[in-house]
Amino acid sequence: MAAYSRRVLLGAFAVMPALALSPIVAGTAFAAAPSAATAKTFINDSGQKLVSIINGPGSTSQKSADLRSLVNNIVAVDQIGKFVLGRYYRVATPAQRSEYMQLFHQTLAYNITTQIRAYKGVTFTTGRVTSGPEGEMVSTEVSRQGQAPAHVQWVVDTVGGQPKIVDVVVEGTSLRVTERSDYSSVINDHGGQVQALLSAMKQQLARMQAG
Repeated sequence: MAAYSRRVLLGAFAVMPALALSPIVAGTAFAAAPSAATAKTFINDSGQKLVSIINGPGSTSQKSADLRSLVNNIVAVDQIGKFVLGRYYRVATPAQRSEYMQLFHQTLAYNITTQIRAYKGVTFTTGRVTSGPEGEMVSTEVSRQGQAPAHVQWVVDTVGGQPKIVDVVVEGTSLRVTERSDYSSVINDHGGQVQALLSAMKQQLARMQAG
C-alpha cells in the first residue's frame, strides 16, 4: 500500500494537486474527444482556477472545499475506482464496491487538503496539443519556487457531454496505469482478496490523518 501511496497520491500531487487522478473506464461509451482548442482552453481555465484558489485569500478549510468542488467539475473522479480495480471490480461484492469508493474519495479529499500550503505560489503554462488514443493531450509546464519545472500532459476526453481530465502523463508515464498496477499488486499479494485492499486503504488513510 505504501508503494501506491508514494507513487500516485504523492507523485501525482507533486505535479499539481487534485488534477492528477481520473482514468477512463474500460468498456464505457464516451462521446467524441473535444477539439484541440477546446481541450487546451479547458486545461488552461481549470489550471488558472486551481492556482487562484491555492494562491488566493481564505482559510485552509475554505480552500479545501473550493478545491474539492473544482475537482468534481473537471475530473472524471467517479470512474477512477472502476478502472484501478480492473477485473477485481467485477468480483467485489456490492458492499465492497461501496466501501472502496468511499475510501478512495476520502483519500483524494485528504490529499487535496494537505497539499495546499505546499503549493503556494504554483504557476503553470499550457503548450501544444496532440491527439492520443484516449483523447487530446495538452502539454503544460508546472512550476513551484525552488524546484525545476515539471512537464506534464493532461489527457482530455468528453465524459457526460463535458470535457474532463481522464489521465495525466508525467515523463512518459501514465499515472492511471501506474495506479492500477499498484492496486492490483496489493490484492494479488493477498490471494486476490479485495478486502485486503480495503483494509490497506483504511490503514493508509488513518496514517495520513494522523500526520
